[in-house]
Amino acid sequence: MRKIFQNLKKLKANSFTLVELLVVISIIGLLAGLAVPAIQGGLDKAKQQVDVSNIRQCGIVAFSYANDNEGNYNGTNTNAVTSTAFFTNLVSLGVLNSTKILAGNGYTAALTTNNILSNNIAWGYNSGLTASDDGNLPLFISKNVGQSLQTFSNIIISAATVGWKSKGIVVFRIGNNAEFIKPGTAGSTPGNVTISGVASNLSTATWSIQ
Repeated sequence: MRKIFQNLKKLKANSFTLVELLVVISIIGLLAGLAVPAIQGGLDKAKQQVDVSNIRQCGIVAFSYANDNEGNYNGTNTNAVTSTAFFTNLVSLGVLNSTKILAGNGYTAALTTNNILSNNIAWGYNSGLTASDDGNLPLFISKNVGQSLQTFSNIIISAATVGWKSKGIVVFRIGNNAEFIKPGTAGSTPGNVTISGVASNLSTATWSIQ
């Protein structure tokens, strides 16, 4: 019996007090709170790189099509073309055979190429461009920029509700450059994004991104 009491005393001496337990729990909670944003940031960055890869592959497919049509991305069609019409046309011609590269953050890839809808495509298409236009012009761009732009400087995305929303945009330029652009960079104001190298003729035109 004496040995039992001795063991109990040792156990009591080596155990944590309530205050010590609360301190440990508080520290764990604090560390978890610091880790979550870092983990989320890492996940976002990985998803952004996937989107950049997807939009680049779309650009390569589009360039191949334009190369067979005297540099015209619309082919023989002289009318404005939406991204849905553009990509479904490439599918019908056998130029595009995967729906995965059309998807992006907030947009799920279509299960088959026979049923591609607007909500399966993360990219707006800048209709009417040719392969010989300014290489800095965006051919494909995230749909969170809206449907029409008068400039590619200080594009307001702070209130965007689709795609990457206010976190930034994914863009593919005619010059075969793809990237994720965060707001407040490249000379833009907070909440806005700017695509560098704006073409001079943008001042007199409204560009359709559909």
